[in-house]
Amino acid sequence: MKIVLVTIIMAASICIVNAQDRIIKLSGDTVSCTVSEINQHNIKFKYPDEDLVNIISTNIVQEIYFNSGRVQKFNARILVLSAADWGKVIITKNASDVEGLKRIGEVSAKASSGAPVDQAKIQKKAMDKLRKKAASLKGHIVLILTESGDPGGWGPSGGSTKASYIGIVYGY
Repeated sequence: MKIVLVTIIMAASICIVNAQDRIIKLSGDTVSCTVSEINQHNIKFKYPDEDLVNIISTNIVQEIYFNSGRVQKFNARILVLSAADWGKVIITKNASDVEGLKRIGEVSAKASSGAPVDQAKIQKKAMDKLRKKAASLKGHIVLILTESGDPGGWGPSGGSTKASYIGIVYGY
């Protein structure tokens, strides 16, 4: 009877010690920890047997499995495996959108028309080129650093419509 009681107590204490939260990153990595705080941009957590508070950006987290059984989802993984996936690439001007992500490279794209046309069409053409270049690097988000455009002139002298972008490509 004593052996059964001791075994039950030891098993329960092991379960309590090993009860941890799991942060699943978009990269597929898992972090076993205790989550202490979540806000819009960051998750604070501690590794087992440590007192140091670590911070991870919510941008790179897919979901958290809490030891209570609850699951909190953050982001869906965007798979950009080749240049054919260019339509999945996200364009942003907000630096906080790429916080915690891995910098892959820099891209630039230009588009123009010999005659005045709708500026939005030329901007879309340049953005599509930017997405295609980012997809060829297997990145899923581009942070725009600079942009320029010229809507062209109207009338007999006319002018060309132009748009250009420079950005940094990020991935998981």
